[in-house]
Amino acid sequence: MKSNFILTFLVLLFTVDSISQTKSEVIFVDGVCGMCEKRIESNCLATKGIKLANWNKENRMLRVIFNEKKISLEQIHKKIASIGHDTKLETAPDEAYNNLYMCCKYRDEEVVKNHQ
Repeated sequence: MKSNFILTFLVLLFTVDSISQTKSEVIFVDGVCGMCEKRIESNCLATKGIKLANWNKENRMLRVIFNEKKISLEQIHKKIASIGHDTKLETAPDEAYNNLYMCCKYRDEEVVKNHQ
């Protein structure tokens, strides 16, 4: 009986600790289309420590749930910029931005206008 109590306590302790490491944030990520959405979400989900990534192309906000013991919010911003998308904290390098498809060039006013 005592061993069952100890086992239950340990399981509960690890579950609570695991939940407390998970953090949810909403961040601005620039982009214009469904291809941007797929790129942003798939690259985030392929990143160790990110559990959920959902980008809304209408308001350009990314909801991300991540384990802050495995990845920081700053690292997430850097990861997103490295695939060509600007955030409020990181600007994508020109090389990464230039590798985007023409329909994804969110810095081009004509492209943005064509997606509205």
